[in-house]
Amino acid sequence: MKKLTLIIPMLLLTGLLTQSAMAIPALQIYIPDATWDASSETWVTSASDFEIWVITSNTVEKPIYDLTLAVALAQGQAPITDALSIDGANYNGFAYGTPPSWGGDAGDYPPHGIYPTNYLEFSIAGLVNTAPETVHNMQPGEYGDTAPGKIFKFDISTSYEWLHFDGYGFYNGSDGKFKFVPNSHDGEKGGPPNVPEPSTLLLFGSALAIAGGLRKFRK
Repeated sequence: MKKLTLIIPMLLLTGLLTQSAMAIPALQIYIPDATWDASSETWVTSASDFEIWVITSNTVEKPIYDLTLAVALAQGQAPITDALSIDGANYNGFAYGTPPSWGGDAGDYPPHGIYPTNYLEFSIAGLVNTAPETVHNMQPGEYGDTAPGKIFKFDISTSYEWLHFDGYGFYNGSDGKFKFVPNSHDGEKGGPPNVPEPSTLLLFGSALAIAGGLRKFRK
């Protein structure tokens, strides 16, 4: 009986974990033709002109209020006039800090190594309570998972070498308080800075050591 008692909770837990793993994220960012960076769960593109998709799914966090696209510059990057266009319109209203810039949750978005920095907010919808499309979990390997939802597509054109994209929105919790909708999958233009491989660093260090030894020998 003890074994059976242990097996039943394990089966229930496995079922819950499988159901959780198969769930469609309530909010996703996706860039078509981009590369998936699994370590940061980010879609990365090197293009200067590309599409950003903000994908919502019909989950318990419905409806979504104040759906917003946040665009962040690299640390230390000053805004450049007319360097970012969304759907053909130039956006220059960058401010330093952490989104959102308004309301009771101002500045409460998770930093995740990006914020605080110069960023701007692009309002997508004040209220999302319809699900007219079929949406997927855009993380590679999970495309078979679908749910009713809505896709918002935007054309991005930029001369910035690096940009980071986040989507956020709010839902009204059972306690009557507004909370961030759980999100997944960021987007970036440019990707992380190039870091030398360990083998490259080792060779570089060996070369320096040899050069130092030659200098001593010549002296």
